[in-house]
Amino acid sequence: MAVATRIGLLFLLPLAAWAGTSADYSVDPTALDGGGALASSAAYTVNPSTGLGAVGASANYALRSGYAGQLLDLLDITIAEPSSPMTLNERATLQLAVTANCDDATKAVLSANDVTWSVQSGPLAGVNATGLVTAGSVYQNAAAVARAALGNFSDTVGLSVINTGLDDFAPYATDGLPDTWQVQYFGESGTLGGPTVDYDNDGVVNLLEFAFGSNPSLSSGGFVRWSGTTSITAGSPMPYGFQSDPSTFSYRAVFSRRKDFDTLGISYAVEFSGDLITWGASTSTPTVLADDGTVQAVYVPYMTFVNGKKATFFRVKVQTQ
Repeated sequence: MAVATRIGLLFLLPLAAWAGTSADYSVDPTALDGGGALASSAAYTVNPSTGLGAVGASANYALRSGYAGQLLDLLDITIAEPSSPMTLNERATLQLAVTANCDDATKAVLSANDVTWSVQSGPLAGVNATGLVTAGSVYQNAAAVARAALGNFSDTVGLSVINTGLDDFAPYATDGLPDTWQVQYFGESGTLGGPTVDYDNDGVVNLLEFAFGSNPSLSSGGFVRWSGTTSITAGSPMPYGFQSDPSTFSYRAVFSRRKDFDTLGISYAVEFSGDLITWGASTSTPTVLADDGTVQAVYVPYMTFVNGKKATFFRVKVQTQ
């Protein structure tokens, strides 16, 4: 057995002592030293040290060798922004992601659970622990900001919440009146902007104030008035006597209406009566007297008789979808 061991050593030693040489270099792998040393020539420099390692760089490359070379520091974090500003519809959701930026110019996508999310400003219902942001309801397009934090590092992202509905903003949602109009006169959290409320105590409820184009916060200024074809003062409907020639005199039922009534889903029905009990609906298409770009003054001719009685009264019924 001793002879076999010596034979094995005779084969191993020459292999371990193999030296590599050429006309340009010589490498002796059997050298026992402190872990390598600096070697150089006119064309290159090699440091084969087995020490802790370090970072080397030039304009064209970066080399991180050894254990120390693998250590890095976090510079900051950024929330990914595929577009700026990022948009989402009201009540919709959007998944956010965070990237860690390190001092070696490398980046790493963090798990959303690694950071703490919050709403910094704007109409966001919240951001959950996984970075899923949920937009709230708005009455007009609005800006919002979400925030991500990791230790001492943080970043924010701007979001644009898009208004997609005319009547879906609390506390006015689904009441038949546009949210923008109600917020304009009663504020975002008003309690007196409902369609059946007479806010200014003038006998005209908010629904009719909106439909006729008048101001719900001011007492009625009287009947609708117009001058020429472009100047209108919105007000209550009124009968208007019209004489086309000395021998012809007729009455018209005049009222103001919003120019965008069709888009808003508002309908106006003019009805006549001779006794305030039985009413008949006019089938005439309203004729525009004046138009200021927002409100129109229109009329329909009086009906002659309703249920055998001369029509002397009229009313305008307003409905919203």
